[in-house]
Amino acid sequence: MCQYFYPEYVSSATLPTELAEDLVKKGVSVDVVCGYPQVYFKGTPVTEKEDYKGIGINRVKYTQLNNKSKIGRIINFFSFFVSVLFKMPFLFKYKTILVYSNPPILPLIPYLVSRFSKTKFIFVAFDVYPDNALILGAIKNGSFIGKLMKYINSKVYRYSSAVVALSNDMKDYLIEHKIAIKPEIIKVIPNWYSHDKLDTNGKVYNEEFKELRKKWKFIVLYSGNMGSAQDIETILESMKKFKNSKDILFLFSGHGNKEEHVKEYIETNRIKNTRVYGFLLGNDYSDILQIADVCLVSLAKGIEGIGVPSKTYGYLAAGKPVLAIMSKETDIAKDLTKYQAGGCVEQGDSIGLQNLLLSYSDNKEILITSAAQAKKLYEKYYTREICTEKYYKLIKEIK
Repeated sequence: MCQYFYPEYVSSATLPTELAEDLVKKGVSVDVVCGYPQVYFKGTPVTEKEDYKGIGINRVKYTQLNNKSKIGRIINFFSFFVSVLFKMPFLFKYKTILVYSNPPILPLIPYLVSRFSKTKFIFVAFDVYPDNALILGAIKNGSFIGKLMKYINSKVYRYSSAVVALSNDMKDYLIEHKIAIKPEIIKVIPNWYSHDKLDTNGKVYNEEFKELRKKWKFIVLYSGNMGSAQDIETILESMKKFKNSKDILFLFSGHGNKEEHVKEYIETNRIKNTRVYGFLLGNDYSDILQIADVCLVSLAKGIEGIGVPSKTYGYLAAGKPVLAIMSKETDIAKDLTKYQAGGCVEQGDSIGLQNLLLSYSDNKEILITSAAQAKKLYEKYYTREICTEKYYKLIKEIK
């Protein structure tokens, strides 16, 4: 049960889709309730019901207001919730419902089903709401939405058969803040990246990217969401210090409510050694990963334990050193340090990020070694096969 699913292309759609595909391959019967694809979709219209690789997809319609607007996003959330609610009578036949935290009110439905039947449910916390919204100032403490979400959480985290946290720091946050009152049901299963999405022959198809690789000695990539949960400011401030460099190029790819801010900052500060692209798919994304020397991920201060940047795993799969802007107590930062697959600086430390970038741009040997270590880190923890197998075992355990 999730808002986004095949054929949508954002990670919150591709991850549930790949999990469903792998579960079917292991002999599990899987149906999906999701929304009609709209924003994150390019292609021919889809139908309400579809059999996709043995997965029974049931789509519901909901409002498609501007997600960048708080009111629009809330209306979309409740509209999707109500549409799925009408499907509730059909949910009692299932042994287990796996529900995602997007939108955050959605898990209330499988909770209700579990109260009136033998159906169990697993809650996958892609993030922790309303804590993330409170920290980022999207909602106020004591607001109706905040109180509603705390009520829903009190039910979902108590009555779910298992809660999936994306990292150990997220698990620690849930326990420390008494959100999950049964720590023993929390299972840490990280997100992943499917390596078959990458073109491994080393060829770059995009002509523009080919020229960039020829022209620039060192290329830094930031890909993914540029939103309130990301510390974009430290990247921009650090980038400003390299504005006169003829060797270092900064690339941005993705979308989010800070995308326009990134473009305005670049223009205002007359930073020429940068390019900003939209959300890249297929060969274009594979190409931009290939031409990059190092890749950046970031979290806004206070978001650690509440969200995990899933783009990290695609970087590692491509064998790219990852430079993280976040607390050194996160799983990502610890992994990068332990495996020497990149580095980490705290939010706001633009000088530290600048020095980290210089340490890689000025030392080819370190760059090569870290790239190899990044690949090893990915293969040990973050492949699709490893992570979806953990979900399969969890489902079998609670049946």
